[in-house]
Amino acid sequence: MQTLVGKDDSDWVRLAWTWIHSEVENGQRVFVPAGGTPTPLYRRLCEEPTSLWRSLKLIQIDEILNGPKRGIFRGFFEAELKPFLAQMEWIGDADRAADVAILGVGINGHVAFHEPQLPRHFGSGCVRLSQETLSYLDLKDPTWGVTYGVAAFARAKKILVLAQGEAKQRVLRQALIKRDLPVSWILEHPNVTLISNFAL
Repeated sequence: MQTLVGKDDSDWVRLAWTWIHSEVENGQRVFVPAGGTPTPLYRRLCEEPTSLWRSLKLIQIDEILNGPKRGIFRGFFEAELKPFLAQMEWIGDADRAADVAILGVGINGHVAFHEPQLPRHFGSGCVRLSQETLSYLDLKDPTWGVTYGVAAFARAKKILVLAQGEAKQRVLRQALIKRDLPVSWILEHPNVTLISNFAL
């Protein structure tokens, strides 16, 4: 695992931007996450669109299926990646494979909605969200999501994991020690890079 640490928010975005433009090839399929962590990166991509980013097929990795926040992640992409919506492949229509995975880290070590109670070989499907995830996203129980899982992400040629903040630092430290969380399994990939704003 390669680890890169940004000294501030602009440096963190620069590292992620540079990784994408050096490691991703024109026309590749890329899993992309919703959420607050990748938002500054997406905003720079919208401000400075490149021919590489315009060439990619961008694949939604998870979505909420019921309740008042149903479809909120699609809404996120429609707001934050508006210039690139023609390139989006929504999870309801998505293929199971991608060349590259850009992923965040969940509050309990989940990746997308691959929750810790699910087996390592989980590839995709509907899942009931854990209490930790419900609390973090301010959702009511039961809430269901649809998601890709570790087995799908592990087939990517390269993985970029993005993480910011003390809570994610604690989760990643636990993941590296216990090695029993979905993000633990992602970090075992032979070509994975972690970009964070903290040291492990």
